Amino acid sequence: MIKTIKQQLSEILTGTKECRKLPEDSYSHMKYPKIFSLMDFRVDRYRIEGYGHVMMMHTATKMGMELLTVSFMPSEGLRMPYLLIDAMEMKKKSCVFAEYYGCGENDFPDENLKSIYEQFKGLPDYKEKENWYIRERMPYSLIKSGTEEELVSMTLASARGYLSMIPSAKKDPSYLLKLEQFRTRMIEEGNPSSKTLEMLLKKDGALRFMKEVVMPVDQTE
Repeated sequence: MIKTIKQQLSEILTGTKECRKLPEDSYSHMKYPKIFSLMDFRVDRYRIEGYGHVMMMHTATKMGMELLTVSFMPSEGLRMPYLLIDAMEMKKKSCVFAEYYGCGENDFPDENLKSIYEQFKGLPDYKEKENWYIRERMPYSLIKSGTEEELVSMTLASARGYLSMIPSAKKDPSYLLKLEQFRTRMIEEGNPSSKTLEMLLKKDGALRFMKEVVMPVDQTE
């Protein structure tokens, strides 16, 4: 499932107007531990002109678990939710989170996202531990388990629906401040990848990674 989602999301992104893949850097290939690696990380970064950044991180472990995290960050200040897609697959267990965060705003033109929620809301809910960011999600977020076909379809529909918002979204410089404030909470109060990133990059490195790669809020690369 993970490889299918990654490949097809990559095709959607590269087929999106004004999207380009950024050059590889020191974050593109990482291992933990470095000598006898138990976890391998592949990070791909994209820039969509007029929108912002997308990061895709694929994690493969020696235990057979695969994870995919895709961060859609409207870092040029478009009034769109922040979208975080997390997918997990291990043996017969799999789930996908399509998490939309309003970062203090609620009146987005998000009819497409609500329609996608209605299409997939019948899939089994995935039970997760209580955390602060759960309460911050938009109500049409999808936290689901299901068959590979169902979860792939849900993920791709979510990404396409989200990207379809870009042409009509309005720029609001004040929204950048709210995105930055939300990013600060994700760093200070914790996010699903906090422990993994600190293990891999130490605390200061994880902070830089969140600011520069996962959730950049300025227009620099």
